[in-house]
Amino acid sequence: MPPVERYPPRVRRRGLHSEVVATMGLRIVRGDYRPDEVLPRADALASQLGVSRTVVRESIRVLTEKGLVVARQRAGTRVRPRDDWDLVDPDVIGWLRQAGPDVAFFRDLTEVRLAIEVMASRLAARRATSVEVARMRASLAEMRLHVADPQSYIRADLDLHATILRATHNTLLAQISLTITEGLVASREVTVRPDGSMEDVLPMHDDVIEAIATGDEARAEATMTRLVGRALGDIEMILDRQRG
Repeated sequence: MPPVERYPPRVRRRGLHSEVVATMGLRIVRGDYRPDEVLPRADALASQLGVSRTVVRESIRVLTEKGLVVARQRAGTRVRPRDDWDLVDPDVIGWLRQAGPDVAFFRDLTEVRLAIEVMASRLAARRATSVEVARMRASLAEMRLHVADPQSYIRADLDLHATILRATHNTLLAQISLTITEGLVASREVTVRPDGSMEDVLPMHDDVIEAIATGDEARAEATMTRLVGRALGDIEMILDRQRG
């Protein structure tokens, strides 16, 4: 029987360094290359992937900018520890998502959500316009309509939370959210799996919107805290089952 290949097939479309970046990034994130491991030389990688050495070198430069590798003369290109990765880079988050659910990543993401979305809900209760509240209610109506359609539900859910962030009228908060969109999608994909989970959280979303609509900052903050905490609880339960 031939040996199992360590790596996936060669890059199919030659000359596109973005595909090489994605291929190498995913290999690193899923652990094909371990922290502190030296990558194969450029000519070996070029042969594996079916691209030129120039494309490989440019791809390594991009991966260096994202914190995944470090290149040193005579020492080669070495994989950096996960803590050094640019974990708010959309590409890195996307590779983590492809590599499979990671409870540590989702726990970190939830803590970021608590820091951002809880404060955002309080500010939205203070500043949201009637148009923004109407948009939140429309998104919630879409979530109710699509409880049997996870992808449509997720889109409506993300739109609702994005509207809350915009309703803070703090452009930095809104832009920070954009950097973790890939992670939020991955989180939603996990939490919509349990039977009834999508329906169960609708009342909490409704409570957040009503608190924002009535200007009740404390209620908006407390309800958002419970909502985000519920998401982490669901993620940990699901991933524990998968490991068991």
